Amino acid sequence: DADSYARRRPGNPSATPSAKAMDDSLDDGLLARCRRVLSPRRMLQRGEVSGALGDLGTFLPDVVALSSVMGSALPAASFVFFSGLWNLVSGCLFDLPLPIQPMHTVVAVALTEGLTYPQLVASGLWLGAMFTLLGGSGSVERARRCIPVCVVRGLQLGLGLKVFSTGAGMATRERALLTHSLDGLLAALLSAAVALALYGDRKRPASLVLFALGCAGVARALPAPPSLGLHSPLAPVPTVDAADWWHALVRAALPQLPVTLLNAVVATAKLAEDLYPRRDTPSVDAIALSVGLSNLSTAAVGHFPSCHGCGGLAGQHQFGARTGSSMALLGLCKMGLAVALGPAPLLRAFAAFPPAVLGVLLAVGGVELAACARDVRGRCGFVIMLSGAGSVLRLGTGAAFLISCTAAAAFRFAGRSLDEEDEAGGYEPAATDPANEPEDG
Repeated sequence: DADSYARRRPGNPSATPSAKAMDDSLDDGLLARCRRVLSPRRMLQRGEVSGALGDLGTFLPDVVALSSVMGSALPAASFVFFSGLWNLVSGCLFDLPLPIQPMHTVVAVALTEGLTYPQLVASGLWLGAMFTLLGGSGSVERARRCIPVCVVRGLQLGLGLKVFSTGAGMATRERALLTHSLDGLLAALLSAAVALALYGDRKRPASLVLFALGCAGVARALPAPPSLGLHSPLAPVPTVDAADWWHALVRAALPQLPVTLLNAVVATAKLAEDLYPRRDTPSVDAIALSVGLSNLSTAAVGHFPSCHGCGGLAGQHQFGARTGSSMALLGLCKMGLAVALGPAPLLRAFAAFPPAVLGVLLAVGGVELAACARDVRGRCGFVIMLSGAGSVLRLGTGAAFLISCTAAAAFRFAGRSLDEEDEAGGYEPAATDPANEPEDG
């Protein structure tokens, strides 16, 4: 575990190579750090290779689901390439297994409310500018305190329910029992059974098992393996009009901002400190700046809005990753796959993914997103959370965010606490384990 791992000092003969690597200083220069991170001997250690797979259970279903819903409008090859590029960059910068994950609120809105690709680009640029400003000015903590947790949880609960509904509909769309490509009601039932049996198992993530089942369906559906070549990873810059900027801000960027602040910046920084107490771990402002610059610089050419996920860090650590070499290895693999296959073969593969399996993957993701709301306590906070969730289901994320913030401000103006019971004999707030935060931001 993390404690026993941290006690293994370089002078201790029982220290593993990964333990010695963890004790390397992050202050010895960027070039030396890059050489260390990109060392083949270090990247190919069993723990680093295994840890690189720890977050694919979140990344791959998001890519497949978005490609299934948006079709050719989503530049899938660019999505995969830039995710890999920022895996590589963050691995070299921080030398920690900090993942790069699609922002789940944006994913959920795109799946359930129909964001267009120009609106996705605009949301990435909005969020990039916001986090660059917050991280560069050292204002992350002040911004986080302005938005109550119950507002964030209401958005997550409502979006989780919408994603679950979308997944359930997709899983039961095919009425045949079983098709040649492993679609149908029997495949959906088998996938649901696997998801329930492996739910919460970090060593055998249900999402990876289901993805392997879906890949078997893709192999049966496609007549021949795709041909390899060299393809540009850059997507054409779309035209973004004023309506796209507005819709992206209200429906995606503003609802995503507090979720990422809480779960992908603050919780990730805290978990990194807990897992690697002897390392020079990044501050909340450094993580926010990393999120901001990555989105601001490449959102226009195909990078999906992404962040460093707390749950992804926990998963990769659980799988054995201890350094940035695991992220560098994953990044190089993603970039090579995107350049070698190109957009058309990737889209064909994603389109052939069995909807029955994909629907169950989405439903599991919706449950995980909605389950974040379990830590809300207090009557006022609960009312705000349910108001936000109901507004998401009926009015959309933008209106829900504004309604929840207005309700929170009204309770505060009236002198009511948002996280304590009003009557005597209230609760004692439960401690939140950062490792149990949702996997994205």
